[in-house]
Amino acid sequence: MKKILILLFILIAAAPCANAADDYRAKLYFAVNRGFEEIETKDIITTSEVSCIYTDTGGLSTRIRAFTLPVNSTQKPVSFSCESGALRVDGTGTAVSDGTPGVYDVTITSGNVSRTHSVYVGKRVDRLSLSETELSLYADRPEPHRLTAVTEPADAGSSLIRWYSGDESVAHVSSDGTVIPNGVGTTSIYAETADGGHTAKCTVYVGLYDVQVKGVFITNAVDKLRSGSEYSLSAYVYPETVRDKTVVWSSSDSTVLSVSPDGVIRGGAAGSAVITVRTANGSTDSFEIEVVPASETNINYKVISRSVSERLAELTSKPRFTAYGYTIDDMTEYQLRFKPVKYTENRYAEYDELREAIDPSAHAGGYGKYQFIDLGSTNGVSAEVLDSYLNGKGILQGKGRQFKEAAERYGISELYLVTHACLETGDGFSRLANGVEVNGATVYNMFGIGAYDADAVKYGSEYAYACGWTSVDAAIDGGAAWISANYINNPDYRQNTLYKMRWNPDSPGDHQYATDIDWAASQAKTLKTMFDSFPNAELSYEIPLYMGEEEFDLK
Repeated sequence: MKKILILLFILIAAAPCANAADDYRAKLYFAVNRGFEEIETKDIITTSEVSCIYTDTGGLSTRIRAFTLPVNSTQKPVSFSCESGALRVDGTGTAVSDGTPGVYDVTITSGNVSRTHSVYVGKRVDRLSLSETELSLYADRPEPHRLTAVTEPADAGSSLIRWYSGDESVAHVSSDGTVIPNGVGTTSIYAETADGGHTAKCTVYVGLYDVQVKGVFITNAVDKLRSGSEYSLSAYVYPETVRDKTVVWSSSDSTVLSVSPDGVIRGGAAGSAVITVRTANGSTDSFEIEVVPASETNINYKVISRSVSERLAELTSKPRFTAYGYTIDDMTEYQLRFKPVKYTENRYAEYDELREAIDPSAHAGGYGKYQFIDLGSTNGVSAEVLDSYLNGKGILQGKGRQFKEAAERYGISELYLVTHACLETGDGFSRLANGVEVNGATVYNMFGIGAYDADAVKYGSEYAYACGWTSVDAAIDGGAAWISANYINNPDYRQNTLYKMRWNPDSPGDHQYATDIDWAASQAKTLKTMFDSFPNAELSYEIPLYMGEEEFDLK
């Protein structure tokens, strides 16, 4: 069974493409010469994407090194020409400038093939930066934003800056630095000088414009205040991705305790009043504060607000604990029989580290708790919000309703279903996702089901053909049904969490998904990253409770 089928969330960060100076050698090849027939030129490559003549370094010439493909083409020599009188290029590819700044097009020709190569004439760039280093955009309101490249000296190299995005599915950048959001996530937009010597980066966060407030907390309320004195209250709006963090402060009795628009309270007449903070969507938090006479000098103030982490815990669904009739030590001893490994260190796991990986309480906070998310529970995320996430994700774009309906039909988390499909299909651009012809029918596979590594396209498309997945919608529905029946809602295993996929406490040793003891925790880290794109999602947790252990709160 193909390992990737259930949440093998291994993300490979796409590195920026190497420039021609780094990879041109890899492009060189020879053609097979049968006898003495002529070998035509198929392409022309250069050792750099742009040649540079720096007017502030004393030299006014550069050599354009060009090669034909295949290397043994008989259509030689390569010729060079430039229409501008400000730049002369001889037969060896040596370009000589008269010192006039600009970008000049040089035509390189061999046989019937021509290509244009740019030559930059001007000052060398000493420093490159961008007008912004961080940028927040919204997938559901895709308004473009223009970044500006700033060079030192100011008139150096800005005419030939190369722009590119670290992840096109999150944001695209045009040749003039205009950034357009495509989908929820985080990526970097890069600007690079013509010679590749300087690169600047802007981190782009793409979220959802209409994220709703889930809670607001007064973080520093005190139990009392002296008449005539002032104290500044502060409020925390959750989640942090909320666009409108506007709050309104009010007092139940302003003669006792008044409050300014920015949360500064002032003691008036002796007594008590309730201070309330309210967000634009109606979420509130309140504290009763006593005002004591100004004559009282021996006052012990006490902060009565609880920590933000405690308050956030109240908004998190209480985990459901499932009791098992054996101890963690029993489970550890049993799992040792299967020789689990510490994958990152390429060795067998030792008892203590294996026990810690199995102990649920060791993963109560941070990303570790995501291994207990119930993937068989819906998250209350609308099809419209799913569509915002799928925007720019190839053939998956606009399929929020189909994923939502399939998730509800087969009892699966809609977030899991969507993010799993995005990973399996390379954000909607894989060959299997975009249709493969089998026996005259075009079939689709959105989850890599049956796509064995030996030939993923062949086996994955044949499986899709056998299942009748002849449309994208059918592949989404059929894939969801398969995942539900074989894993998340399987009547024998019900492996509805990452933890249960790895350890299967209902039947240890059976249907366990991996041998690496850190598999569930590492996949939980990626799951958290993807689920963070949906801050208003409702998450449910199921945690094993081994004999002798006590229930605990998630942090």
